[in-house]
Amino acid sequence: MIAAILVVVAAQAPADSGERVLYRDWCSKCHGADGRGVAAATTRLSVPPADLRTCQGSTAETERRWIGIVTRGGAAFGLSLDMPAFGEAATPEQIRAVVRYARSLCGESGWPPGELNFPRAFLVEKAFPENEWVVVEQGRGQKLVYERRLGKRLQLEGEARTAFDSLHRAFDGVTAAIKYNLWHSLEHRALATLGLEVTPPLGRQDLWEVEPYVAFGAVPVGALVVQGQIVSTWEESGGATAVSYRLGAGRQIGRLTPMLEAGWTVPTKGAAEQLLSFYPQMWVQLSRLGHVAASLGAELPAVGPEPRRPRLIAFVLWDYGDAPLLHGW
Repeated sequence: MIAAILVVVAAQAPADSGERVLYRDWCSKCHGADGRGVAAATTRLSVPPADLRTCQGSTAETERRWIGIVTRGGAAFGLSLDMPAFGEAATPEQIRAVVRYARSLCGESGWPPGELNFPRAFLVEKAFPENEWVVVEQGRGQKLVYERRLGKRLQLEGEARTAFDSLHRAFDGVTAAIKYNLWHSLEHRALATLGLEVTPPLGRQDLWEVEPYVAFGAVPVGALVVQGQIVSTWEESGGATAVSYRLGAGRQIGRLTPMLEAGWTVPTKGAAEQLLSFYPQMWVQLSRLGHVAASLGAELPAVGPEPRRPRLIAFVLWDYGDAPLLHGW
């Protein structure tokens, strides 16, 4: 009933209504005049309305996704049926105006926008801070990754690894990481992040290993997404042992994103050989909301000591900051 009333109100709104007036007429009955949300019991909604003043929630998604939800309604994205569709009652200009006003209710600058949250690749570390669980299968090795965003730009990460290539020592090791988004620009469609990974001598890892890195992402032209990373490897008692250069490119086509990455490792000490591998892959958005995704591809060795054989790689991720695992389908 409330959804029907809101659609009728939208149809009666003048085409030149300002964004504040549109928000008041369309959204304030559920989300409140200030965006904090009205109690579900008061509005007779099945779920509490979203708090639009929560910056992490309002900035994490793209404007295109917001426009899609307002245009087609919550059900089209696996969200609440209480969120009505305004597409037939409002103009695209009105919908864009009310979306931009709703996103402005965050009131804080410095949050990287969702337009810079590019699809996750196999090799390159994302420059965008995330809240994710990721399960990775790489040949006979497995990884479980937990990422936790803190505030606007900081992310903490923990990773546990196993390797079932023999009957003993299946536990491969753990890694802790931290990264901070140094710079982002929606105008330039790019961002850059500084990070640090630390691996203690556990499992099959014999020495402490520290890897500082710089990661970036950009859309240089059209819909082409480029992501890159430079990593320096420091080992206990050995100092700096290698520098790795990682670069990937892809283009999103609907719910699919084909990508190709290259990883080049250059030793800085000893007689170790350089390593070069390519990683063709296909990223797939599984849920309608986009908070669950998967990728399938391979590592194809090109340069390095033999034997080096191709390996299948796959992962499944859940962005728990967007929605519960079983929602959004």
